[in-house]
Amino acid sequence: MVERNSVSRRDFVKGAAALAAVGPTIISASALSGAATPPPSERLPLGFIGIGKQGSEAHLNPLSGRATIQVLAVCDVHGGRRERAQKLVEEKYKKLERPAKADAIVDYHELLGRKDIDAVVIAVPDHWHAAVAIDACKAGKDIYCEKPLTLTLEEAKALI
Repeated sequence: MVERNSVSRRDFVKGAAALAAVGPTIISASALSGAATPPPSERLPLGFIGIGKQGSEAHLNPLSGRATIQVLAVCDVHGGRRERAQKLVEEKYKKLERPAKADAIVDYHELLGRKDIDAVVIAVPDHWHAAVAIDACKAGKDIYCEKPLTLTLEEAKALI
């Protein structure tokens, strides 16, 4: 009888996390980008769509302090949230002595139309995830969006 070595889900996730942490040190920066653009390992220009509690506290605040990330724009339909997020980024960059200004945008389509933004963090209410993600894909942006990414099979198929 052949003995099977099964891998638990927990072990698989640990291994994948370790590989993700080591991966950038194995692949050279020049292999990750064209000659005309800086490699993603040096700077990732981000836009944030939705700056509520999750978008601000869990994503914007910690990510804006990283040297490899440059927040170029924040977008929310709520004026107070939008202004708070813009102020948070600009104060953090001033403290870190980084020359950057985050634009405050009302309509996320305007943010997606910007050529200087490579990726977006989507933190809108769940029922808007699919629509915003589909528009981001059409605009050629990389996406970070928490679950649920879609609510229906039709939305999932459209996103694919």
